Amino acid sequence: MTTPSSARFPLKVRLALHGGTLLVGAFTYLYARLVCTYICALPPHVLLHTVLALSAVHILLREGVFHLAPEPDGRRTQARQAYLLSVATWVVTGFVAFGLHLLWYPTFPFFSHVKLGVGYWLLGGGLVAQVEYLLFEQLQSSTASPAAQLRERLGHRLMEGYVLFTTIPVVVLLLTLARMVGDLHMLGAPQLEVVLDQSMREAMLLAAAITVAALVAALAYGRSLRRDSERLLEAVRRVGGGDLHPHAATSRPDELGLVALGINDMADGLRLRERIREAFGRFVSPQVANEFIEKFARPGRATELGGQRRDVVLLFSDLRDFTPLSESLAPEDLIGVLNGYFGEMVAAIQKHGGMVDKFIGDAVLAVFGLTGGTGNPAESAVAAAREMQQRLEGYNARLAERGLCLRAGIGIHAGEVVAGYLGSAERLEFTVIGHAVNVAARIESHAREPRPSLLFSAEVARRLTGTLEVQEVESVSLKGVAEPMSLFTVPRASGDIQAA
Repeated sequence: MTTPSSARFPLKVRLALHGGTLLVGAFTYLYARLVCTYICALPPHVLLHTVLALSAVHILLREGVFHLAPEPDGRRTQARQAYLLSVATWVVTGFVAFGLHLLWYPTFPFFSHVKLGVGYWLLGGGLVAQVEYLLFEQLQSSTASPAAQLRERLGHRLMEGYVLFTTIPVVVLLLTLARMVGDLHMLGAPQLEVVLDQSMREAMLLAAAITVAALVAALAYGRSLRRDSERLLEAVRRVGGGDLHPHAATSRPDELGLVALGINDMADGLRLRERIREAFGRFVSPQVANEFIEKFARPGRATELGGQRRDVVLLFSDLRDFTPLSESLAPEDLIGVLNGYFGEMVAAIQKHGGMVDKFIGDAVLAVFGLTGGTGNPAESAVAAAREMQQRLEGYNARLAERGLCLRAGIGIHAGEVVAGYLGSAERLEFTVIGHAVNVAARIESHAREPRPSLLFSAEVARRLTGTLEVQEVESVSLKGVAEPMSLFTVPRASGDIQAA
């Protein structure tokens, strides 16, 4: 099925093409009138009618060819096919001009008929068609597949233009010399001055026409290259500035088109990386996701297991009486309640610079002081714990209409842990392990009535000295800890601390 030329080539482009036809017709008229003794003998209006008729033939021929020609079959681009079809119409029109003039005026010398076709063959099909090629390229989609793009080469285009712009003047010169020699043989020596004068005018006219056509084609080609290069540079600048939708495009089906495709593919890859980073950050801490992508999501970088010793503050929170609650709710309702609870807790932790390490059933393990930042990690952890309590009260107010009420205990401890990647090369988990983690969990298990729901160790209390009023609760024996440990809390009446 074919696409009408009105769809493939807008009216503005078709008018520009037909304007080129009229310009070549004007040159043909002037060329025939000035340099051919026999054609000069014809009345001007006769030659004018002939040239206008040939221009109409070329316009109708091109419209018909573009209308009936099928879409490219993949062996060449649409612009290339349109260019070759246009060259074919110029060649056919030149033969029509030659044939009609030979039929109408059989007594004229052979080169008189050739002159009428020279404008359509050499100037139209050879040089003007190169400008038309640029118009066709501007209409061509720049997002064709790489395989299609590679069927056009920048070097081939430059070589093609160079050959045409150097070969055609040579051919014209040879035709001029051949006509001059023929005229000299026919007219004899007495007419030498007349023949030389006509040959000089012919050479000057052809040189001027070819030079102008070559300059127009070169300027158009240079502007096309500059415009496409500026588009690519602008796309690169946009990507460098963080805009990952550069929409790089060119009018060229060659290497510059491949560069545009490469820029768009690079932007797609960066957008995918950002989406992966964002999605990854929902399963682990965003800080951990960023670190992992920067360190290991590059070619040649193998994932490294193990970790580093770090001094951190650990917060462990767990719901009370969760088993009876899970038995009384449908699984879908239970998931909804837990997700709402975790949403509040995570918001409080991240607000104060903490990193959620993992969820363990209905429990949350958070780490402070692991991902950098300023301020006292102990202050941040206690501030987060107090906000968690406040948010739980607000969440319970929303659950009250369903007859639900959640209670949680929070334990905080500070100490040295190993933070890093645990598991195997096929399945990893970023976590913190060490005795301090276990102690935080043991402290949390004591944060239940009649004790306060927030407890922390003496080490945390020491790190809070001078910043917040703390109150010792009692000394208890913790499983896995040899010596009894003093536990502290923050009085409810104490003002909120502002963690950095």
